[in-house]
Amino acid sequence: MLKGLRSAETAMNIQLNKLNVLANNLANVNTTGFKQVLTEVVERVPDATARPGTTAAPAAGGAASPATAGTAARGKDLVLDVRAPIDLTQGPLRRTGEPTHVALRGDGFFKVRHRGREFYTRSGDFTIDARRRLVTRSGDPVLGTGGPIELPDGELRITGDGRVLVDGAQVARLAVVRFDDPGLLRHVGGSLMDRPAKMPARPVPENEVEVVQGMLEESNADPVKTMVAMIAAQRAFQLESKVLQNADHVLGKAVNELSRKA
Repeated sequence: MLKGLRSAETAMNIQLNKLNVLANNLANVNTTGFKQVLTEVVERVPDATARPGTTAAPAAGGAASPATAGTAARGKDLVLDVRAPIDLTQGPLRRTGEPTHVALRGDGFFKVRHRGREFYTRSGDFTIDARRRLVTRSGDPVLGTGGPIELPDGELRITGDGRVLVDGAQVARLAVVRFDDPGLLRHVGGSLMDRPAKMPARPVPENEVEVVQGMLEESNADPVKTMVAMIAAQRAFQLESKVLQNADHVLGKAVNELSRKA
């Protein structure tokens, strides 16, 4: 009977974690460059330091950690986890005509500096600040291969290989990087992503960079599919809650009857 209670608890925790991840995806369907987070139920050897039934805290911005969204339950030899890897499927490109807007086709991420640290994004929704720096909409400097990009007055052009030209003269090159396992990146708010400490950012060779000026990559989260998945997860959660209630009722009845016989 206790095993039935634990099984229902496991299933409920899995669906709850799925709902959290899907809700974050739905909230970012209009976020430029956002990459949806997938959910996978996996088994792993239990961590001796972890407590049974614990759930990992969501990363900043609401997305669950890509490595493990939450520990659902502990058995004798295995733990069920909900993994949440980043889905790097190319989002649709939308033409804006703005010279500071850029999109990446294929592999790669732009580098930006946020609060003194380097972060990564697929969003090329850039602008020029009062100091003539190329920055994100939140004011974070966009990094080139030589650091923050500063632009003199003149006509801005960004070539397909990432070179930044002003009046035909090169002033910088966009730093475009890739990762050995980009699915392990995690969202830290909006379209910004962070990497695990042991996974370095590797520069994409110039001949493999494909930058498109005057376009933006939209979110790859499909609102209809996400809503359908949320409804399915919610119904599964409700079903398992009824299983848990029934098992609790049967267990309570058995305890009461045994106490009378004693």
